[in-house]
Amino acid sequence: MLLKHLRDLSVEAPLASGHAFLSAASGLVVIDGHHYVVGDDEHHLAMFPKAGAEKGRLMRLFPGELPRDAKQRKAQKPDLEMLLSLPIATDGRRRRLLTLGSGSTEQRRRGVLAEIDDAGLLCDLQLLDLQGLYAALEALVPELNLEGAVAQGDALLLFNRGNMANPATHILTTPLSAVIDGTAAEVSIAKELQLPSVKGVPLSVTDACLLDDGAILVSTVAEATDNSYADGALAGSALVLLDAQFGVIAIEEMQPKIKVEGLSGHYVAGGIELLCVTDADNPAKAAGLYSGLWRI
Repeated sequence: MLLKHLRDLSVEAPLASGHAFLSAASGLVVIDGHHYVVGDDEHHLAMFPKAGAEKGRLMRLFPGELPRDAKQRKAQKPDLEMLLSLPIATDGRRRRLLTLGSGSTEQRRRGVLAEIDDAGLLCDLQLLDLQGLYAALEALVPELNLEGAVAQGDALLLFNRGNMANPATHILTTPLSAVIDGTAAEVSIAKELQLPSVKGVPLSVTDACLLDDGAILVSTVAEATDNSYADGALAGSALVLLDAQFGVIAIEEMQPKIKVEGLSGHYVAGGIELLCVTDADNPAKAAGLYSGLWRI
């Protein structure tokens, strides 16, 4: 499937890297007239207009500043890899955004829940301490590195990314209400996915989104690394469609070869229309927003 580049993710002011763009976009949600994008090495979320090339508006998630040096920033970053849109129970029209860290280090076991006001801006931010939850999840998998999430009612499905040393992707489940309330919750493995390899490198999940019929659209990349911390050379990327029981329906290679880390999709007459954002793995290079149509 061919992806079309729509825009670079330029923002209104320089970020921790010193550049006025997101370089490591890792989550995407589309709500009304806005694209909300989170980066894994920032303390901000960016809001972009759905149409046009206006620069993204920055909204702070965490206090404090991250180092400009790339290695120091990587060690301290919150590594926000998941971004979900949730309804507000008392007002079905309004939405909340939930963003969660990967959990791959102690520093990355935090999250933020925020409401979206009538102007599309974040309000009423709630910082989430996920140490207890992630410790329980860590006991279930060889190496914790959460990259995607979807909510099915009160079930939160978390996609734990594999690597060359531990190639399986695990789908973990826990009650969403417990995550938000910070209470103790049961965790379990819903599915272990064994995905194909590209040039000897296993595909592993980088994001997921829930479709209207209960199927799950998943982005995957084949990245030559044997752990959850170090980046590696990219061998390829693919979309995977899972049914409601997490069985693989179809796999489609993506071109060009880019590291897709955030995903939003919905059904149209011709198949699944999707938007995705990328991680450039280079703080001096802008992440991009892409579109595509998967004809299935």
